[in-house]
Amino acid sequence: MIGVGAAHAQQAIGSATATQNQVTRELAGAEGSLASGDSVYRNEVIRTGADSLAKLVFLDSTNLAVGPTSRVVLDRFVYEADPSAQKVTINLAKGLFRFTTGSLDKKAYTITTPTAAIGVRGTALDIDSHSAETRVTLVEGRAVVCPRQCGSHCKCQVIDTPGQTAQVKRGGGAGLTSTPVNFASLCSGDICADTSYASNNTGGGGGGALCGR
Repeated sequence: MIGVGAAHAQQAIGSATATQNQVTRELAGAEGSLASGDSVYRNEVIRTGADSLAKLVFLDSTNLAVGPTSRVVLDRFVYEADPSAQKVTINLAKGLFRFTTGSLDKKAYTITTPTAAIGVRGTALDIDSHSAETRVTLVEGRAVVCPRQCGSHCKCQVIDTPGQTAQVKRGGGAGLTSTPVNFASLCSGDICADTSYASNNTGGGGGGALCGR
């Protein structure tokens, strides 16, 4: 289990607004379960099991819905009065996700996967991340999807029309694909609506909906 000392040694960056079935966390070498209403911390690793879901809402109201058999690393979160110092970096190591930006400047957000680096522009994205391939489908806004490791002739892909899907395979550039990522199917057909951090920071968790309020 994660002890109080391990948690307080880290920076709280948001909370889990909903969890379903097996959702675990790893922080400072300690492991435990993650429940709805729990705070989440910088440098924490969140994992979901089969048939499991989680929704995380960060201090700036960034929303991250996490699908089954997924793993995310909350690498960096700097939320300060100085806009130039604000940064959110999240590593979607494996699985299915819906990411929706919060209130920070668009340049503050960086999403990485094993094969891709994603820059967002006021955006909601469905993301399928695996070791050899990443697919990113635009729900709204605009995003730039680039290979995470490439040479001087790195080929990126802009997606700016809802439904467009960018694909990056290991060792290759980014391009478009006709196979979209559909996170909404994990929400029983409902749209995964934005949730503000303030509205979910009321000291409880309970049975908030995974997708929407």
